[in-house]
Amino acid sequence: MKTIITTLNSKYIHTSLALRLLYVASYHRFDVDFKEYTIKDSLEHIVDDLLKRNCDIIAFSCYIWNIEYIEKICQMIRQKAPHMIMILGGPEVTYEPTYFLELFPVDYIISGEGEEVFPQLLEAIENHRTVNIPGVSDRHHISSIVAVADLKYVESLDSPYQLSQDQKDQGKRILYFETSRGCPFQCQYCLSSLEQGLRFFSEDYLKKQLDIICQSPVQTIKFLDRSFNADAKHAIMILDYIFQHHRPGQQFQFEINADVLNQKIIDFIKDYAPQGLLRFEIGIQSTYEPTNRAVKRMQNFERLSEVVKMLMDDGKCDLHLDLIAGLPYETYERFIQSFDEVFAFRAKELQLGFLKLLRGTSLRNQADDYGYVYQNEPPYEMIENKWLSHGEMEKIHMAEDMLEKYWNSGRFVQTMNAVMDHVDSPFAFFYDLACFYNQNHYKRIGYQLDELYRYLDSYLPEQYHDFLIIDYLQQFKVKPKRWYASTLSPQQRKEVIRVLSKHYHLDKELLFRYAVVEEVQNQYLVVIYKDYQCQWKMYKKVKE
Repeated sequence: MKTIITTLNSKYIHTSLALRLLYVASYHRFDVDFKEYTIKDSLEHIVDDLLKRNCDIIAFSCYIWNIEYIEKICQMIRQKAPHMIMILGGPEVTYEPTYFLELFPVDYIISGEGEEVFPQLLEAIENHRTVNIPGVSDRHHISSIVAVADLKYVESLDSPYQLSQDQKDQGKRILYFETSRGCPFQCQYCLSSLEQGLRFFSEDYLKKQLDIICQSPVQTIKFLDRSFNADAKHAIMILDYIFQHHRPGQQFQFEINADVLNQKIIDFIKDYAPQGLLRFEIGIQSTYEPTNRAVKRMQNFERLSEVVKMLMDDGKCDLHLDLIAGLPYETYERFIQSFDEVFAFRAKELQLGFLKLLRGTSLRNQADDYGYVYQNEPPYEMIENKWLSHGEMEKIHMAEDMLEKYWNSGRFVQTMNAVMDHVDSPFAFFYDLACFYNQNHYKRIGYQLDELYRYLDSYLPEQYHDFLIIDYLQQFKVKPKRWYASTLSPQQRKEVIRVLSKHYHLDKELLFRYAVVEEVQNQYLVVIYKDYQCQWKMYKKVKE
């Protein structure tokens, strides 16, 4: 019997480690292959493509971002291929198998980790045996077990990081890697809180896999560990290996808990980390202690602040900070305070997320106690609760849209940092900018890049105009069209180039052919676009 393991990723650049692990766990014994799609693909195309593979079994990996699409796909497959055996697995279906067996026209659901369970299920199906496997549910039997794989068994499998199917586009996609499973924390909104214990892969296994990755064309490697720094010795071992073996251009991304980041790790990064190799995601979520206690996310914000500042001052790694709007006990005014306190770090990115009441989590089970109203369908996003009205949540959404466009995009670095030096509340700034958008009917989607600059220029005082020009001209590898009036006439440009070439020994022909020259901040900005690269520099005015 032929089996296809599949999923729908949210973007093409994403890859599913789960699919690859199930594949290497079963392909020596069964006729198995895997195939990935995205949520933007036509469902008809996905169904036709799957059925053209003449398979007997299709297994889907399910998450909140793809479960609605998978439901429709399963219904379409059942109509076209009534005898197809379909299996669901993944975090979205793990904790409520009965619900999904009643809703979806599927045959089996795997709860938990599938490396050992999935081959057992395939064997039972092929031999027409009654399925009685812990962690596997069907309409005749609902398992109360969430499967946990033996990591030594997983280590015995072929590497999921060097499959022939991945060789062609490996350098264009994100590779997901794990050094541990489980989480030491019990955050009540997170599915990881339902897992028991924290398990680590062996050092030998991890170094072998990292060696494969470091020799590959992969550019971005994202670690799936829930808290990479839970064990300082383990974390330093991984970092040390990466520092010594990484390939130029690679970046490794980790999720850490900053308030318990061991000083040894901080010092190790400061002393040995290559510039730009690391990116840390830090889930702060809220700075309000009653909120943190309610969701069992204990953190010392004072220590967290110290760690973030040390990492920022060191400048060795990029920081991505997370906040969640909609947690218990945090009013609109108190959330603004959390936002402003976290934004004050001026990290490269501040992701403002919105609470999702995930199936199986304690917070979802306590939703009535907190007055939560949330979407019935994925992603189960919170609409309101006792402390935040629907209208206040909409205001936060408006501010988040501006945050993404003008801070997290990284396209307005000089402008936004200059602005933030003079605002009392960053949140108030982003919300007011969103209101300005609404008043002027500016595009929120389908806009051109230059329009973003024009919109912000029309909102900000004149003093920031030059910053916007500088930021804008750095975004391109070929000469862009101007959204602003040129600061120099053609004749003035010729004269400035003559002066610059004379006093700074610049190539006059290069400047005439490839440079944009502007007078900004009482200096001359020279941006050279050549060989699909952008180089810029500010030059002081000189007297002839």
